Amino acid sequence: MSSFRSIVIGCSFLFAGLVGIWILADDSLLQITSNYHWYVVLVFCIVDSILGMQVLLTSALGQWDEITVRAAALWSVLVIGAVIWDVLLELQLPSNYPAVTIWQSFQYLFLGLNGNPLPLAVPILVTLHSMAALIGLLPRRTPWFHFNSLPTRKTITVMVLIAVVIMGMRPTYAFLTSSGLLPATVSPPGNTVGIEPLPLRRSSLPYALLNRTAFICLVAVADPMLPYNFNDTNFGHMIIYVPANWTIRLYFQNREGFPHSAVLLSANTPKPTIIDPSSNIIAQIPNDAVNGGFLLNGESGSVTIHDLAPGKYWIACAFDYPVPHVMEGMWVVLIVTNQANTPYCEILQS
Repeated sequence: MSSFRSIVIGCSFLFAGLVGIWILADDSLLQITSNYHWYVVLVFCIVDSILGMQVLLTSALGQWDEITVRAAALWSVLVIGAVIWDVLLELQLPSNYPAVTIWQSFQYLFLGLNGNPLPLAVPILVTLHSMAALIGLLPRRTPWFHFNSLPTRKTITVMVLIAVVIMGMRPTYAFLTSSGLLPATVSPPGNTVGIEPLPLRRSSLPYALLNRTAFICLVAVADPMLPYNFNDTNFGHMIIYVPANWTIRLYFQNREGFPHSAVLLSANTPKPTIIDPSSNIIAQIPNDAVNGGFLLNGESGSVTIHDLAPGKYWIACAFDYPVPHVMEGMWVVLIVTNQANTPYCEILQS
């Protein structure tokens, strides 16, 4: 029969695997950084899932249970160490990203600040692995824990304290900054621009506060029902807000079977029309997009925009075969405004 210890560790690992999948699926910054982080999270998912099932299976069979539990606990220690090491290495961002400090790395991973799109992901992972490491490395029979029985009150108290301390860092920091006991380093996004229809979803964009740089990642998603899209939206239903006087790092990746491009231009007409070299072009991916250049499936590119004046802009596809993609709705709205403190986007109702 499975012991309480094995059940907790096994379920913690399976849950940690699901959190890792969540990070891989929804962390836009992780998806556009061509470094080791994506592969590390993938390895975490695979190993967590395998170990979780193995701990539950060996415990149920009553064979190799102790060895598997110890191995799982040691893996948890390795995961926690890897996260802390990533903070100390300042996230090891690619060379084209602005440099960050150890404190900013900690803010991003543990406090969910500086544009982290999944603020609870890393705290949940660290909490699960901390509890697994604690109960997996304790001796079999001590006043703190009994192998074949329910946990002692001390064990439950320690597990609860671990969860409270790690998961409570973000709300504690928010309380200290809002009360004035600590200086606020990140301001909440603001918006005084009236938009109709009302936003269906609003989310923060990745950014580097130290360098006042906003990271915009646009993806032509392979959606057979929406073949001309940016991030599975069309006809300006995605609106991006960037504070004035910020640098913009624009990324574009094509995951569709059609060739596509991304061109930033001023919004000097009611809606974008056919884009050509005579248009008010500010930046383009690739650099010959308005002259027929494009990215094929799997290709990506980036461009940096400095000193963009407050106002309304479009990011649109300039490719025109078999029809002008911009006329089919492949464009999003970019608003540079003094009313926003941090970059964010809104997805509007269709």
